[in-house]
Amino acid sequence: MPVSFEELQEVAAINSEIRFIALELMKISLQTGVPFERVLGDFRKNAFKVKKFLSYPQATADKRRH
Repeated sequence: MPVSFEELQEVAAINSEIRFIALELMKISLQTGVPFERVLGDFRKNAFKVKKFLSYPQATADKRRH
């Protein structure tokens, strides 16, 4: 199945973002002396928490604020 130009552009954009994030995490690792794998693990945990929070219905989010 052929891939469209738009799909190729999307994959390229995603790869670019991943490279950017990886470089920023490497900088954090070097600046803090924390191994890259740990910095990456912390980033992943935080990203999943944010995704989970953003996926809650608004009513659930309102309940959690009180």
